[in-house]
Amino acid sequence: MNRILFACFFLFSGAVFSQSKVLGCTAMPLAKAILKIENEFDIKYSYADSLVSGKELTLLRKDYRIDDINAELEIQVRLRAQQISERYYALIPVEEPPSLVALNEVVVGAFLINGVSKYNQRFVLSPQKSDVLAGVTDSDVLLSLQQLPGVKSPNETVTGLYVRGGTQDQNLILLDGIRLYHPGHLFGMISGINPNIVKSVGFYNKATPANYGERASSVIDITTSEKVEEDVRVNAGVNALNADVFVQLPVVRNKLDIQLSGRKSFTEVWRSTTFNQLANKVFQNTDFKSFDNSNAFRFYDYSAKMIFRPTQKILLTVTGLSISNNLDYRYKIAADSTSSQQMKILDDGYSINWHHKPSDRFSYKASAYYSVYDFDYSKTKAHDITKNYEVFKKLNRIVNSGAELSFHTLVNPKMQLDFGYQLSGNDVSHLFNTYNQEVGIDLNQRRLFSVAHALFLSHNYDLANWRFQSGLRYNYFSNIAASTLEPRIFVQNKLTGAFALQLSFERKNQFMSQARENSINDLSLENYVWVLSDNKKYPIQKADQFSAGFIFREDNWLVDFDAYYKTVSGITGLNFGFFSQNEQQTLKGNGFTKGVEVFIQKKADNWRSAITYSFQDSQNKFDGLNNNRYFQSNSNIKHALNLNVNKKWNRFSAALGWFWHTGKPYSSISDLGTTESFNADNLPVYHRMDVSCEYAFLFGKINFRTGFSVYNLYNRKSLISREYERQFVTAADLANERYKRNDYYSLGITPNVFFRVSF
Repeated sequence: MNRILFACFFLFSGAVFSQSKVLGCTAMPLAKAILKIENEFDIKYSYADSLVSGKELTLLRKDYRIDDINAELEIQVRLRAQQISERYYALIPVEEPPSLVALNEVVVGAFLINGVSKYNQRFVLSPQKSDVLAGVTDSDVLLSLQQLPGVKSPNETVTGLYVRGGTQDQNLILLDGIRLYHPGHLFGMISGINPNIVKSVGFYNKATPANYGERASSVIDITTSEKVEEDVRVNAGVNALNADVFVQLPVVRNKLDIQLSGRKSFTEVWRSTTFNQLANKVFQNTDFKSFDNSNAFRFYDYSAKMIFRPTQKILLTVTGLSISNNLDYRYKIAADSTSSQQMKILDDGYSINWHHKPSDRFSYKASAYYSVYDFDYSKTKAHDITKNYEVFKKLNRIVNSGAELSFHTLVNPKMQLDFGYQLSGNDVSHLFNTYNQEVGIDLNQRRLFSVAHALFLSHNYDLANWRFQSGLRYNYFSNIAASTLEPRIFVQNKLTGAFALQLSFERKNQFMSQARENSINDLSLENYVWVLSDNKKYPIQKADQFSAGFIFREDNWLVDFDAYYKTVSGITGLNFGFFSQNEQQTLKGNGFTKGVEVFIQKKADNWRSAITYSFQDSQNKFDGLNNNRYFQSNSNIKHALNLNVNKKWNRFSAALGWFWHTGKPYSSISDLGTTESFNADNLPVYHRMDVSCEYAFLFGKINFRTGFSVYNLYNRKSLISREYERQFVTAADLANERYKRNDYYSLGITPNVFFRVSF
């Protein structure tokens, strides 16, 4: 039996009914955990000793029924509890489905906190089982990812994730197969994904399996629950920004379930301190002064899912999702002049997934999806509405649909094959218009449609202490008649029970990306448009990444080290005269990133501490700029350090985090509008401290959780970005460039509270 990593604790409540118990344990040997469960529920398990030897069980402290415990046994240790009588259960092994076969995987349980694990090159987050994270309220999915090694958000947004030098648009974000293009609220300050519908989040930053394509950097694969419940489940809550509810309704017992969820802001009727702080940060350097019932910002996200399991071998799910943000702001500039800004961002999607497992060694999946992204922004200034006005309008729309057929086969206990075909269609358009006294100018407009075909093959093989994962992906893009090949490989050698070496390589191609425009809207965080590659003005982005590292796990210590080198070509910037006088152009270039990530963790019975350090050197060069020499990328953060401490006291838990990194680079522009330096200077260092606390309790059969978080506890004001905004006030500005420098500062001290109830 493995040595005990943690002492397990079980807490009891006087209000607990006989059919439910408040339980919790951390990495307890399974045989000992089973004995405790038997004593608490007055039941008996029968099993072979070999089935529990060397296995551990972790339970997040909360109220459990025996069905919940049995479900955890099946998920965590692959043992199914088969009921023999009212009190007696037999534990039998669950045959792992081929698509989830874990051939000698190195599993790092409780990476950073309980609820975050690492399986070789894949991180897995389970929001419903996660401990509290510093500064994170209500298990925000995307904000939680930022505390993993190599993940940064230099602009302090949850959606602006830069992974190993990649930009935010180079992350593939999926929810049940639905592509998400704007998964945030309040200009990316909070996640647009309701964590209460999420079962797990798979995150890849290297050696991505071949069934994932489309993006040049990371993969964030979000899946919602596929479990058919026997009873109605309700989870509802409120915080300082919004209220939400999740309901799961059994329709046909053990066959058909319906999940419904909704989250809605109340910022249009009441603006909390939390909202005001976020708004102050987002609307810096704009005309937005204050919000009221007329000048409102609102958001919502809704989802629905049907789960149909006619047999144990067949599963059909249908998911629908809608994420919406709306801004309507009007104000007076002077007695005879007004200004207004309206913005609507909509991200809708639907998916259908069919899983069939005819045998223990073979399964297949058929799926289809449809996604729509709409961005509509307009800015109007009027002195006399009938004679003198100025209008700027920006539109961006994506219609994306596709289908996939994939097969999974277990050749033998040490070898697995996955292969399949994917078809997708993309219709992408954008438009920029400016009008001044009835004179209209198209700054930029484009529409392009393409169909993409992909074939993929993955091979997993175990040989003694070696593990090999290899893959190959083939893409064909119809509109430019271009083909690409993407090899992927991951090699692991488990030298000892505590030490493993890892090597990886991957190649990726990105056909649709975001271009940055420096234009005239006030909303700097939304100065991006999605464009489709034409292999001319917008080339295909191509990225290669090499990675080498090791994992060491001994007693209560964990060390995870990784070094990498990444190259990328085909990057673009849509700049309205920013770099060249009197010219609108798209600049093409390439870049590289080299870096190191170090994660060190120490844990004990009821506390855990971790240190994360990242070094990153990202350089880009563009044709005709800086004498064709490399310069720092806009998001280059050379050094970053995170310190985290988590502590539990019975029903109470707390987390404290300190975050430090060097400043972003920035360019300098002369009074004449010419660039004096290309990201040659850096902003001052950035640091902040966050804290979160949570208390869980039980009343009858109802679970309650309440807590608070404070972001930037000591209220440090850090300069996080320096940008230049092109001015279009007069007709002369169209020919002679004029710029305004805008400095953007970090979010000030921002408290948030929450209260949740579930049953």
